[in-house]
Amino acid sequence: MPVFRGEKPSMTVVETFVRSADRHPDNIAVSSSGESLSYSKLNERANRLAHHLLDRGLTAGTPVGLCVRRGIDMIVALLGVLKAGGACVPLDPQYPTERLIYMIKDTQATLLITHADFDIRFNELPIGRVLLDAHGDQLAAYPSTNLTVTPEPSHLAYVLYTSGSSGEPKGVEIEHGALRDNATKTAQLLGLTADDALLQFASLSFASAMGQIFAPLAVGARMEVRGRQYSATDLLAYIRNSGVTVLWLTPSVINHLTQRPEISTRVLTAPLRLLRSGGEALTKTLVQRWFEQTSVPLLNVYGPTEAVQDITACLLTEPPPVVTIGAPIFDCKVFVLDESGVPADHGVAGELYFSTPGMARGYLNQPALTEERFVTRVLGGQELRLYRTGDMARMLANGELEYLGRQDNQVKVHGHRAELGEVEERLMSHPAVHAAAVVLGGDRLVAYYVSSGVDEPDALGLMNWCAKTLPPVMVPTRYLRVDALPLTINGKLDRRALDDLSPRR
Repeated sequence: MPVFRGEKPSMTVVETFVRSADRHPDNIAVSSSGESLSYSKLNERANRLAHHLLDRGLTAGTPVGLCVRRGIDMIVALLGVLKAGGACVPLDPQYPTERLIYMIKDTQATLLITHADFDIRFNELPIGRVLLDAHGDQLAAYPSTNLTVTPEPSHLAYVLYTSGSSGEPKGVEIEHGALRDNATKTAQLLGLTADDALLQFASLSFASAMGQIFAPLAVGARMEVRGRQYSATDLLAYIRNSGVTVLWLTPSVINHLTQRPEISTRVLTAPLRLLRSGGEALTKTLVQRWFEQTSVPLLNVYGPTEAVQDITACLLTEPPPVVTIGAPIFDCKVFVLDESGVPADHGVAGELYFSTPGMARGYLNQPALTEERFVTRVLGGQELRLYRTGDMARMLANGELEYLGRQDNQVKVHGHRAELGEVEERLMSHPAVHAAAVVLGGDRLVAYYVSSGVDEPDALGLMNWCAKTLPPVMVPTRYLRVDALPLTINGKLDRRALDDLSPRR
């Protein structure tokens, strides 16, 4: 591990960033919308904010809300909170105000870092404010020197909210030690050096943002923060013009990016050297399309928010017979267990469990849910703390894992189980279909598709195409063409938006 030689096990991302600032003071640390900051200047701005937060009475592990626009301020705010010992609570401005207020109340955050034009959304809350724009002169008066106290690895660093089955989001508690583990292992997995430029694409509220931010900062690399809005054409232009070497995207965005091969084939080349895909299932059809347009290797990874890091990976340089999520990496232990909690035989489907030293602490204010999902099992004579993912997989003979979908992505049609991902994959293999999503509409499957612009398909043709390989119960009976599939702010398929569109009869 040449990049991290001599690193103390107790180091945090704050210390790894400061080390990068000492080693590469003049390297560009972050760029966004034509502006950039060197490592030394980013460190100074973060220090000023951290000193201010300490003056405001911030103590170790205290949650601080971050509702900031994408860009350099977002990175300054994040580092400032961590340097001061606080715990970041990302609040994406694109979320509904009611959801953001719920997160602030749930964490009992005492401070909110935001911009003046966002402040009105939180008027009802008795919470201290730091307005990065309106308070700019005040912040600039604070010392730019590093703080003398750094967080402990066991201190709370992050609370990330994910969708909850109860209808309310659940906060995943992430400690400084886990965050540092994420940064150093991600940098190793991606082979990052100070010469790289990584696209920071994910919302700050998405788990991938942690690796996209702290991995490059750990090695002196450049982080390119995309703007709020993007189209395939604009994103490709940004990648080309900014000299991005490593892309980190969800399959939905990769699909979006490759919809115009006459453009993408000219962009997806050197200096781009690697695409990291994760967050959703990567389909064989999409892998095929990627390698039709570029020879850039594709790293397919798997790691839920609760893992805090990638736990399996598979590097692809050409389309494989079966797309897998790869084998366990670093010190992660991964198991496929049957319903009785016993390891399933190779090739047999079961629920995916994992154990890693850097996994989340648990769910904030939800001890019952924490106990349900973070479980203790004895496997191979060893007692392990495991996380139940709710994902289905099977272990292949070569030691790699084939992802089979979510337990809750299986629906029943007339009493028969149907896996929506399998139906979507079949639809996307049609030459005239660029993207597809399937939902349950009443008692039948409804397919939404984006045309590739080649020989516009009709409903009967698509139905016959599906019927060639799928059992009758898994063949959609209604096909609706859309210009684009709805995506969440994290770049994943928005199934709830599809459900709202789906006919109920």
